[in-house]
Formats: sequence, C-alpha cells, structure tokens
Amino acid sequence: MKVKILSVTFFVLLTSNISFAQLSSLGPHYKIDSLKIFLLQDKEDTNKVKHLVLLSRELSTINTDTATLIAQQAVALASKIQWSKGTGNSYIALAWCYYIQGNYSKALEINFMALKIGQAAGDKQIMLFALSNIGQNYYSEGELRKAIEYNNKALSIAEETNDEWNIARNTGIIGTALQDLKEYPNALKNYFKAYQLTRKIGNTNGSAVWLSNIGALYLELENYDSALFYLNKSALVFDSLGNQWSYAETIIDIGKIYFYKKNYLESSRYLNDALKIAGSVGAVECRKNAYYELSNLYKESTVKLPDTSNLRMLDHEEMRLQALNYYQNYIACRDSLLNIEVHKKSLSFEFENKMNAAKTEQEKRNVIADQQLQKQKLIRNTFIVGSILLLLLIVLLINRNQLKSKIAMEKMRNRLSRDLHDDIGSTLSSINILSRTAQTNLHHTGDEKTKSSLEKINERSQRLLDNMSDIIWNINPGNDTIEEVMSRMREYATTILEAKNIDYVFNFPKEKMDCRLNMEVKNNMYLIFKEAVNNLSKYSGCTLANLSLTFDEKNIHMKIEDNGKGFAYPLLHGRGAGGEATSGNGLRNMQHRAEEIRGVININSMIDRGTFVELSMPRYC
Repeated sequence: MKVKILSVTFFVLLTSNISFAQLSSLGPHYKIDSLKIFLLQDKEDTNKVKHLVLLSRELSTINTDTATLIAQQAVALASKIQWSKGTGNSYIALAWCYYIQGNYSKALEINFMALKIGQAAGDKQIMLFALSNIGQNYYSEGELRKAIEYNNKALSIAEETNDEWNIARNTGIIGTALQDLKEYPNALKNYFKAYQLTRKIGNTNGSAVWLSNIGALYLELENYDSALFYLNKSALVFDSLGNQWSYAETIIDIGKIYFYKKNYLESSRYLNDALKIAGSVGAVECRKNAYYELSNLYKESTVKLPDTSNLRMLDHEEMRLQALNYYQNYIACRDSLLNIEVHKKSLSFEFENKMNAAKTEQEKRNVIADQQLQKQKLIRNTFIVGSILLLLLIVLLINRNQLKSKIAMEKMRNRLSRDLHDDIGSTLSSINILSRTAQTNLHHTGDEKTKSSLEKINERSQRLLDNMSDIIWNINPGNDTIEEVMSRMREYATTILEAKNIDYVFNFPKEKMDCRLNMEVKNNMYLIFKEAVNNLSKYSGCTLANLSLTFDEKNIHMKIEDNGKGFAYPLLHGRGAGGEATSGNGLRNMQHRAEEIRGVININSMIDRGTFVELSMPRYC
C-alpha cells in the first residue's frame, strides 16, 4: 500500500519583477517560454539567478538533464556575484533534479551544501527547505529514522517561523515514516494534524493527500469501515480538483476494501473505474496496481462478475481466463516500468560523465564561496549573541503579560459562572417550578389545551436547565481538574442508567491525579461521554454497561461498552449493513469532537453483541 507525500515548492525566492501567478495561469509552456525571454534580457545579477532557478524547476519533470544544466548555471552565477541566498536556492534546485533522476546520494550531498549555506547566512527559509528535502531523500532511500530526524529539525524551524504549510508537510512526512515503522498511533496523529493544518490554510489537494494516507493506514490495520470513510472523502476531493491520477490510486484502495469485505461486485466497479482513469492520464504505475487487484478479484470471487464492457456476467471458466488476462497485463506494465527505470539510470550515468569535465572549475568557485562564508561568520556570531540577549528580554516580558492575561481570564470565567447561575439559572428554575404548580392546579379543571402547553413549558425549561448546568460547569475554572470531570461523568451516567434499570460498572482511577484540562478539551471529552451514554440508554436495550477511564504516559483512553442489541455502523455514503438509510448525526458529532481535541474515536458494534465506543486522546497534562 503506497502512502503519499505532499509535493514541495523547492525554491525560496526574493521579490521578483515577474507576476508568476499570472504566468502559471497561462500554462506551463507559456511560462517556460517567458522565462527564456527574460533570461535573454537579464544582466548577470540576482534577477538572472532567480529566473534560472525558476526555469530549472519548470523543466525538471519535462527534461531533467536540461534542468540540471540550468541549475548548475544558477549555482555558478550566484557564487560569482557572491549572493549567498541565491547560491542556497540554486543548490536546492540542483538537488531536486538529482532527486527526480533517482540519484538520492547526489541529491543528499547537494542539499547538505545548501543547508551549510543557510546556516552560515542565518537564512531560516533555506535551512527549512534543505532539511525538509534531506528528510524526504532519506525516506526515499529507506532510512526512516534519519528521515524523521531531519524532518523534525525542519518542523522546528517551520513552527518557529509560523510557516503552517511546512508544518503540515513535515508533520505528514514524519507520519509516513512512522507508518512504515509500524508505529501506527503516532503516524495517525501526524496525519490528522497535517490534514487539519492544510484544511485550515485552504490547501485542498494537501488535505486530500493526508485523508488518503489516513484511509490507507486504517486499511493496513484492517479497520475497513474507517478506511472507507476517509478514502471516500479523499476521493471526492481529488475528483473535484481534477487530480485524476491520485483519484485513481485512491479508488484502487477502496476497491481492495470491498474485496476484503467480500463485496466482489462493488470491488469490480471501483477497480475497473480506476483502470479506465489511469489509462486516460497515462498513469502506468496505477494501471499496474489495478490490473494486479483485478487479477486477484476474478480469481477469488465466489460470485459472477461482469466482462470488461459490463454487458454480461462471466461464467466460472471465463472469469478464470479474465484473471489470467489481467495478470498478463500486470506483468506487461511492471516490465514497462522497469525498462523506464533502466533508461533513466543510463541517462543519469551519461550526464554524470559530462558534468565531471566542469568539476574542477566548480571546486574553485566553492573554495572562494567558503572564504566568503568565513568572513560572514564573525559578523553573524556577533549578531547572534546580541539577538539572544534581546530575545531573553522579550521572552520575560511576554511571560509576564501571559500570566496577567491568564489571571484576568480566570476572574472572567468565575464571574460569568456566578452570573449565569444566579440570574439566568434562578429565572429558569422559577419558570420550571411555576409550570409544575400550574399543572397541579389544572389537574382538576380538565383544560387539556392549557395543560398540554404547560407540559411543553415544563419539558423545555427542564431541558434548558440541564444545558445551562453543563455550560456553567464547563466555564467554571474550578471544574478544570480531571477529578471534577470524572465526578460529572459519574453523576450523569448514574442518573441516566439507574432511571433505565441498567446495571453499570465504573473503572475510573481512584488515586488523585495532578491533571487540569482546558475548557475546549474538557467540554468535548464530556460531551462525547454524554452522547455515548445517552445513546446506550435510549437504543441499546442492554442490561449492563461498563464505563472506564484509563491513563498512560501520553494518552487518555475512555471506553463505554454495553451488552445490548448493537447496530450497523453507518458508512460515509449513509447506508447501514442491510442497505437501510441512516443519519448517524450523533456518531458524526462524536467523530468531529474527537478530531477537535486531536483524538481518535473507534466505534464497533455488532447486531445482538453490543456496542463498544473508545476515545483515545492526548493526555494534555
């Protein structure tokens, strides 16, 4: 199963005289031609370096050899005019060309050179992109721990500079390495964080990539319902963006899930759709995967499947022949990809021989560049010491202001809690009491219409009182401890379950814990518990409920299970196991609340075997 890595913009440029957004909207060939025209007009200055780097980027996936030569020219010119930022960017462009060629060792070497320049100049953007690309290089080489190490370094710089795009990208790449290391819970946390950030900044394609990876991870764990949920969401986004390559890859995974669930007809539909799309966009790797899965499907299916035109159903012997045909097509695609790889390596070797002729001259330029860097070091170190002292002063001032703000917030929450309780709470209570009194007085009069109205007032005021009680409890800072949260949970569950004559067992920590939760985490955690207990009491028909809250070093685990009649958990398309329509609004709300606190909720239910709900969330204390 192939995880995806969000592609990166490898070049960090200063302001330019060109409107590249306008050029991009006119198509790649227009952009390349325009850059060539600008290069004819430019002097040997910083603008020419920028244009060379941009042209190398545009040509990198079209003609890698030419892109490499242009990036080499950018390195030479930036070194000649002693522009360190341009030299760093040029090295990153050159490293990208080698990465595209599959020459990861050379790409690593040049990215480390870019990193050295960024560190010497104190240029965090160059350092960020170099570290991020080094991590991706190590990932492609299978050096997973090194990939995590360097992407974590890049992530630190991205967080320091508040670069949300690169926070998301490096978090996601770390997630892919963790998944390959089978550290699934941590990988899942990284994918969810990357997804939430890309969605926040409006990077729709990035959001779809991380949704696809979440679905692929659940597929690897054989959690097919969750895998379908996220893969379907990802496929819808890819399709809406016109990203047919990624759309085809995603629906292949969906087809595999239906195969594992023994829904062979649905699996056939998805895999054949993927095959058609992959053929239309020339995605050979994707076609290879689709042929392989179709071969397995037609070989293993216990039901009749359609022919390639979907005009009729094949008999057993025809399905066996179709499976063989699909497998032969798989072998053909695989061999085609191997031939392409051999050809690329041959071209890369020839190009290396051409570049060796210019190696001595480049080494001289590198010596000159190193001398220039040494001169800059003294200035940089002096600046760093002064900056550190200034930073310490700023940190002290910020901490002092944050402490003042925290104290003011605590006072406001206390005041708001008292006001709600004393004013609105007492008013609602009086309405509730008056409506009950009026109901009692009307009992002998027989005025049914008035009696019905008073019953509605009584019911709705009681509901409002309950909701107001939850709001007051949540905003009161005195209730932020985990003990208060557990006490509230016990009180609610006891009231509900005893009213329904349901036996229950609490497995909550007995020892006092030094743990305080912020208002958002506390509220979402309690409301998930409340929704689960409410559903259990209303719909499960159970006689016993187990409610537990456990803690480990990093996470809080909340579990609610019953021995009731169970239900068919709704999939993304809103159908239960028997095909009946389901709304699942409460379950979706629980899922969304879990995502808001960076948690993962798992709901498992089987007919006549009960329901199990588990929330795993960061400890936060």
